[in-house]
Amino acid sequence: MGLKKTGYGVAFDVGTTTIVGALVDLSSGERINTLSMPNPQARWGRDLIARVRATVEDAGALTAQREAVCSAMDEIIRGLAPDGEIFEITAAGNSVMEHILLGVSVENFSKVPYKPVFKEARTLRAADVGIKSAPEARLFVFPLIGGFIGGDTVAVMLSLGMGEAEKRPKTVLAIDIGTNSEIILKSGDKLFAASAAAGPAFEGGEIESGMTATKGAISGVKIDGDKVALQAIGGGAARGVCGSGLISAVSAFIKAGVIEASGRILDPGEIEDNLSTKVKAGDNGNSIILYRGPSATVEIKQADIRSLQTAKSAIRAGINILMQRASIGPGDIDAVYVAGAFGSNIAAEGLKAIGILDEILYGKTGEPLGDAALDGAQVALLSDGAKEEASKLAAATKYVSLSGTPGFQDEFIKNMDFSP
Repeated sequence: MGLKKTGYGVAFDVGTTTIVGALVDLSSGERINTLSMPNPQARWGRDLIARVRATVEDAGALTAQREAVCSAMDEIIRGLAPDGEIFEITAAGNSVMEHILLGVSVENFSKVPYKPVFKEARTLRAADVGIKSAPEARLFVFPLIGGFIGGDTVAVMLSLGMGEAEKRPKTVLAIDIGTNSEIILKSGDKLFAASAAAGPAFEGGEIESGMTATKGAISGVKIDGDKVALQAIGGGAARGVCGSGLISAVSAFIKAGVIEASGRILDPGEIEDNLSTKVKAGDNGNSIILYRGPSATVEIKQADIRSLQTAKSAIRAGINILMQRASIGPGDIDAVYVAGAFGSNIAAEGLKAIGILDEILYGKTGEPLGDAALDGAQVALLSDGAKEEASKLAAATKYVSLSGTPGFQDEFIKNMDFSP
């Protein structure tokens, strides 16, 4: 299926926290520009369940959330191509995001077994869902796998070529880290996928000094002796800490002996060097002061570390459950891929330090994939054959519901410590 001869298309990764669009030349396949913006549905809740609950409690909330996401997509399209004609649009999102985009009830996601109303791919005019900036464009919405495993996971699989025959012998683990983290395992001809409800900690949410990865966010922390060096996005004064900065900081202070494997921040008196000055005692646990400035104090509280532990434990438990389903161990995996806008900003060493990856899986990681869901959406934008392949991948993948899987709770508890 050949490339389009003329015009432009836009590929979207419709995320819970962030919506990203890429302008693509349909004749050459070249990505021209990328824009992103916060998902405006956040006013109905930072996580999926809160947004689903809002639609159950208010009959008008579904339409309002759909209009909000379409408005954001319109804004991105106008920013990418104010004068260009858009012929094709692809959209990949988790199950809830795609239901809302299409105006389909999400009430099923409020109760077990979290069954989607639809799973097949949808192709329709952009105007039919409320996208006004390119009303005549053909809109392709990715197929779903099941539960909370949506089109964004299928797009990641498409970008990795998981359905290509020559790659079938490989055993591959892919982790798309975000508010709703997806785990994909390909073992021979078998495909498994699970969703770990990690929560917003990885993207700076529900963290005392948390913020998204924008200017002023601490994104990296290094400790040399008793000296702490900070890296802030855009340079200048720090205003908060994003998810990658949180992991980097926790990893560094674990290595420095300030945070125990259990997650406890030591008392200042238990720390022998000048790093003790970075720790502030409190009634609800200690805090680590990363930055003090005239306009902001950035700190990591004990509760923030517990949120990170819960998020990472959900992902690690999900990885272990999928390996059990495939009857393999870490040593059987040929390659590990870390995807997602968050995943692209944190080194594999950090994921090992907090225990998402063990020593064996860490040794199988390559360069982070970045926004692989957006990459997959771009692949589908350029080829009808790729759209068909996406549907085949979705149909072939076994959805594993972690909440209903025996042993998941044991794995979750077992992996709470910061131990690889």
